[in-house]
Amino acid sequence: MVHKKVIHIAHASHSYFANEGDDLKKIVLNDWYFKTASQIKKYHPEIEVECWAPEKDNRSYEEFIENGIKLKLFPVNFSPLYGMDFSLSMLLELKKEVEKSYGKYELLIHLHEFHNLHGLIIADLFKNQKIIVQHHGGSWPSKHLRESKKKRFFAPLFWLGQWYENRVIKNVDQFYALSTEELDYLKDKGCRARFQTMGIGEEYFEDCNKKKARKKLGINEDEKLLFFLGRVGKVKGVDYLLRAMKKLPDINLKIAGYGLEREELEKYATDNNLVNVEFLGGVFGEDKLLYLSAADALVLPSLKEGAPVTVMEAMARNRPSIVSDVGGVKLMINDENGIIIEPGQVDDIIKAARNVFEWREKDIKKHAKIYKWEKIIQDTVEDYKNE
Repeated sequence: MVHKKVIHIAHASHSYFANEGDDLKKIVLNDWYFKTASQIKKYHPEIEVECWAPEKDNRSYEEFIENGIKLKLFPVNFSPLYGMDFSLSMLLELKKEVEKSYGKYELLIHLHEFHNLHGLIIADLFKNQKIIVQHHGGSWPSKHLRESKKKRFFAPLFWLGQWYENRVIKNVDQFYALSTEELDYLKDKGCRARFQTMGIGEEYFEDCNKKKARKKLGINEDEKLLFFLGRVGKVKGVDYLLRAMKKLPDINLKIAGYGLEREELEKYATDNNLVNVEFLGGVFGEDKLLYLSAADALVLPSLKEGAPVTVMEAMARNRPSIVSDVGGVKLMINDENGIIIEPGQVDDIIKAARNVFEWREKDIKKHAKIYKWEKIIQDTVEDYKNE
């Protein structure tokens, strides 16, 4: 049997998501590229996996091993915008790895996002390697430019990026898309693409008891509780969510996650005396399961998403979700497992929050079974094997 090695490459520096004092290593280990690699190692230990990433805050190369997986963080030469990291050392190391693999083992490159500088360069320079791409909600250059008025100053860079993407996109063997819009874009360009998300572990499907979870977390048994889990920033609609909470004084909200705009949003909550809102910082592992179990509903009023994993996690804990109509949300949410709202609409958040507390108990968990890691990894490894 031919030995296979897969290198998972993150699309941007992890420090973009960190505030001063945050544990960068913890952020790295909670990135989806490492989680995917860990699940491949779990179900297919015969496949060797590594995780590589650019890191703008690192002045030198860093390497460490976690869960039997080697992680490599490479310093960048420049990083003018999120997703525009450029690490010459990472590209040179990838070139050495490709050359080393000739006649010895089969090397695959698994990119976590494509619409960025590294994604395009790797697809160009290593077109003879098998390349798999998992999207995480990014946009192709021309679409990204339309979405962001702030980036119009860089319009020539985005036009150049779109031209370059059109040239190299067919060098990718398989795309995993997260929305019908992304699928249409890729298929129009003659690419192999299907809807495939990240996965969730079996632990999310274990029996959960709201009363016990609240007791462990010190949360009142009778309070109405919404839970936000994700990157704490305006693109996730947290500013709209806080404005909504001003008009929902009888409902409490706990916000879990990192983000560069977290301090600004915390200040807004303090200045507006939002005593019903608490920022938890990063919440992982058993604590995340407890908060999902303790909540009445997940709320994710994002302006931009792919296929939100937090929604899958909430479903597996039998909790409904209030989610904006962005990305692949309509492929995931229906009247049985959540409420879809218009992005950027405070009144919609308020109405949905009131509505969700009137729900009767439903079997939401059944909608999450298709997102189990075992199924996701089975399909991914089939793509690794296919010629």
